[in-house]
Amino acid sequence: MRVRQATLADVPAVVAMSERFYATTSYATWADFSPSTVEALATNLAQNHVLLMAEDDAGVCGMVGLFVAPFMFNAAKTGAYEVVWWVNPEAQGHGTGKALLAAIEPACKARGVDTIQMVHLASSPPQAAEIYARMGYAQTESSWTKVV
Repeated sequence: MRVRQATLADVPAVVAMSERFYATTSYATWADFSPSTVEALATNLAQNHVLLMAEDDAGVCGMVGLFVAPFMFNAAKTGAYEVVWWVNPEAQGHGTGKALLAAIEPACKARGVDTIQMVHLASSPPQAAEIYARMGYAQTESSWTKVV
């Protein structure tokens, strides 16, 4: 298994994996998945932000994408904010998720990032929070959503 920077050729795989990911989230209960929206998002991440792909012998099996932007309370600091972290279920349990998480730190440092913020959804596997903690992340906030 290897982790590499995404290219525009990876966009279809990102859309396909995103659809699998999206179906596991509570977002799917109030908004349909939009392949064209995700295609534009993946293109933007690959060209302007951080989008990494994990590959095994069978091909692309995971991804992690983050927006890089000024910190909202101090523009002298730059943050990387997770959009997606996903490993196909058939590739889970082999260290792919951990490898993706480890690879974002050097990719973010290369872009001048001071902090990385990862997300833990209500539907995230419980081991995700444990992996974050083992890798030096601290819980900083929780998010609540209301459909209006």
